[in-house]
Amino acid sequence: MPQYLADIKQTEFFLNDAEAHHACAVARHKEGDIIRVFDGTGKQFKGRIDKVQKKFVRGTLLEPCPVRRVPLQLTLAFVPNSRTGLEEVLDKGTQLGVSAFLPLLSARSEYDVLKKYDGKNDRWHQIMVSACKQCDTPFIPQILPPMPFEKALTQPGPALLAYEAEQAHTLAWGMQQLKNPPAVRVYIGPAGGWTQEEVSLAQSHGVLPVTLGVNILRAETACIAVAAKLL
Repeated sequence: MPQYLADIKQTEFFLNDAEAHHACAVARHKEGDIIRVFDGTGKQFKGRIDKVQKKFVRGTLLEPCPVRRVPLQLTLAFVPNSRTGLEEVLDKGTQLGVSAFLPLLSARSEYDVLKKYDGKNDRWHQIMVSACKQCDTPFIPQILPPMPFEKALTQPGPALLAYEAEQAHTLAWGMQQLKNPPAVRVYIGPAGGWTQEEVSLAQSHGVLPVTLGVNILRAETACIAVAAKLL
């Protein structure tokens, strides 16, 4: 059953603009059709379309859908290498159940994620909405404002650092050392990797370096591997 991002009230839902266009002009739903709607925060219902107008749909909520939650609130704090690479992480990470994304700037950054950030944010949100609709999850992840790696390290909470030079300590080991917390932040570096100074700084903030396996992964693959392993 198709799913659409909606404004959900007590007994009604509303689709506006792009979602209404998708439902009625693309999917060709009509009045009386049953669809699934979600609000991005975990609410998901079956609903009946009652009224269709240009770029507007109103309907009645019929029954809540059972919602499955991922076992861990994972924040991927990663250094994007390109626009397409960042968008790949948002898409695949959303499908896997990532709770939040934190784009970073590091010593070896190749992509200025802050350039025209305001315009990018809308596109990033739409990528995640599309991924939610594809994989039937009612949770849209957060996109946290990009920040330098050094500043991100000052934020509280348990954290791990994916580090290609680490050979012995795995993600599973790191989670055990952190006593398997309900939420964790994992740092993934750029194509050129973390500098030794950055690794030392992370360790000074209590962040544990871990390996993702024998092979050195592309930055985007590393993000997806972390999500797949932990979720």
